[in-house]
Amino acid sequence: MGDLRPAGPQPAVPAARGWIGLVAAVTALQAVLSLLVRVPPLFGLPLTAAAGMPPEAVGQLAAATSAGSMAFFLWGPTLLPGMGPMAQLRIGCVVAAVALVACLSGVWLPMLLAAFVIGLGYGPSTPAGSEILMRAVPRGRRATIFSVKQAGVPLGGVIAGALLPPVALHLGGVSAAVLVAAAVAVGVALLLVRHRDPTRPSARRIPNGAALLRAPVELQQLIVRTPRLRRLALAGLGLGAAQGVTLSYFPVYLSDAAGWSIAAAGLAFAVLQAAGIPGRIAVGWLADRGGDAEGALGWLAAASAATMLALATFGPASPDWWVLLVAAVAGLTVVSWNGVFLLSLAEAAPEGRVGESTAGGTFVLFAGYVVSPIAAQAVFVLTGGYTGVFVATALAPAMAALLTLRRPRPDFRR
Repeated sequence: MGDLRPAGPQPAVPAARGWIGLVAAVTALQAVLSLLVRVPPLFGLPLTAAAGMPPEAVGQLAAATSAGSMAFFLWGPTLLPGMGPMAQLRIGCVVAAVALVACLSGVWLPMLLAAFVIGLGYGPSTPAGSEILMRAVPRGRRATIFSVKQAGVPLGGVIAGALLPPVALHLGGVSAAVLVAAAVAVGVALLLVRHRDPTRPSARRIPNGAALLRAPVELQQLIVRTPRLRRLALAGLGLGAAQGVTLSYFPVYLSDAAGWSIAAAGLAFAVLQAAGIPGRIAVGWLADRGGDAEGALGWLAAASAATMLALATFGPASPDWWVLLVAAVAGLTVVSWNGVFLLSLAEAAPEGRVGESTAGGTFVLFAGYVVSPIAAQAVFVLTGGYTGVFVATALAPAMAALLTLRRPRPDFRR
């Protein structure tokens, strides 16, 4: 079900120039999709105000986006067996761009639906991107290259935080910034049409209704019945909760609780995302050198828990240098583990089921993205502020650290 790897012998690894070009194209598409996903939280204050909602309701938009991606993880690989992964990424960019424009409606329910469709467009980035890299990249470089591809996530956030607030301030408000983001996404998708998949996709028929009903069950059975996948998925749930709260609330948190302007909060958000670019690549390189991606994931989870406690200290009296320092550290810890996580899932996958394993594990991860912003809003109401939100969220990556650091150790002599 769902795996895009065709039956029969696998193709030889392309020449270096070929796979480097594929990595660049996949990373660019990942960055564009990330840019689109970051726009609603970046402009959380004006978007929620236009719909008559409180600022903390921005978590609902983030949760709806993650829910859309989860829907793709469950059914996308089954519904699109004959569509190549590169085509899935390009079409996802266009779909998410159109949905982002729909977020300007100013009516909350259509905005939530548009956020869900943005998530659908983002969905192919994990299974399709992982499938391309596992086919094309030499084994000894995979952790680094997976992390390079995932560096496209903070790169998109940097572009969003640095480019879009000035556009909004000087060229026509939030609507102008949203239209610029959508135009960039469509333009990149069209520019990369010439990049083709490393192999032809399988020529299977679209499944019937019964197969679609079975698809989510079979996907989760794969995770539950494979001990290493199960452990990694639960760790991803905890890491995703911390990342989801940070990326959903950080700009609104600075504006609402610390008194920063939208432009200044966007700059701090860009610092957070920018630190994640070298952070992800460095973590991937270290995982390749150490040969233990899951161990690296565990130490990142422990650092992520500590960073959440540091984020809880922000307030009107916080020095600018402290806010920017913690933002940079969050970029190195809270948002730098995704590439190593995806490689761990791909390596733990049963033979020929990389697409399904990465989709299933990321589905559980995105459950953290969905639940954590909504839970954070509930904690906000109960505690009356953001401090309790970040302190409570620190427990999630701490759980992930326990799962991955206390696992059975790999036998390197074998």
